Amino acid sequence: MSGTELSRMTLVRGGGRAALADAHITLDPAGVVTAIEGGGSPNGSSQAATRFLVPPIVDLHLDVLSERRRPRAGVELEQERAIAMLDAELAASGYGTVCICARFEDAPEKGVHLADAVELCELIERHAGRLGCEWLLHARVEVTDEGVVEQLERSLGLTRKVALVSVMDHSAERSRFHSLEAHREYYSRDWALPVDEVDRVLERKRAGLAGAEDRRREVAALAARHGLPLASHDDRDAGDVRDSAELGVSLAEFPLSLEAALAARRAGMAVALGAPNAVRGRSTSPTNVTVADAVAAGACDALCADYLPNAMLAGPFALAAGVGMELGAAFDLVTGAPARVLGRAATEIEEGAALDGVLVEMLGKVPIALARWSEGCPVWSRAGAITVPAGV
Repeated sequence: MSGTELSRMTLVRGGGRAALADAHITLDPAGVVTAIEGGGSPNGSSQAATRFLVPPIVDLHLDVLSERRRPRAGVELEQERAIAMLDAELAASGYGTVCICARFEDAPEKGVHLADAVELCELIERHAGRLGCEWLLHARVEVTDEGVVEQLERSLGLTRKVALVSVMDHSAERSRFHSLEAHREYYSRDWALPVDEVDRVLERKRAGLAGAEDRRREVAALAARHGLPLASHDDRDAGDVRDSAELGVSLAEFPLSLEAALAARRAGMAVALGAPNAVRGRSTSPTNVTVADAVAAGACDALCADYLPNAMLAGPFALAAGVGMELGAAFDLVTGAPARVLGRAATEIEEGAALDGVLVEMLGKVPIALARWSEGCPVWSRAGAITVPAGV
């Protein structure tokens, strides 16, 4: 029985190593890589290539479930149904592992209910083994809301799938926007609420600030007790980073300024920024640091999809084209580096190892996944993308 041959592609082996142009990879019938031949470093020419083989995407922060449950005004889908549809999208976006956000928050006006986070934890515990990629949970805890600590503790007893905990504060006092008016206008659009309804949400969060610091410490203690990495969110400056470090934070998510990102690196934290920011060249908040500037300053370790799954494939190509980042190093931001944040080894494509990788093709300027292998087995592919020998 013959194996599979993959040729005429750029190979991103993983571990931040330089990509190989014109690579030819041979797999035996069990999916083990028996030979890798390549024509050397692409030196930026990889943008002209049409096919790439890369390690699978690892996403620390995907927060789209609430929106996917409401595809039209007045329509609300069960979480199970939204998970099933999103799983197919993640396969088509090259995902190997996703940390889906469980929003421990109580904001009915936004369509966010604390009970949904607990239910999501139960669903992922029950169904994760049957989904197309590895589904884990990112417990993002809104410390301005009452009851969140108790429900997080309950959920940690229901599932072993929580991989990351973060402390959030979306009060206007901790805004990522330069003014209260910009804050109100953005969330009015984002939540599809009149501004006066947004003001009511913000007033409740302002009232919740009285207990926020205690909740922050309690969440950090729970994360430490369960051996889970703790993330901060939207640190504004070096002072916020100092507070996060004292809390035991190891990951600074979406620091708002270059000052904060650099301070987090000096404090020994990993820094994660948005893959959509890398693709679009800007943040949704116009005054926030761009991924390009953070990369140039050595202050970006990982990318997260946040609200746009396919940005995880597109981000490395955008950085290679826009700031000249070597493609292998750029892909480490969405593969190896996020894995290391979770305490895992980076996936690498090596001779003698079963293939764990994603075949990618450019659809115009947009990268799409054609196929994925896990432990040597093809687990997903588009029609005609690969030829799988009988019996493999």
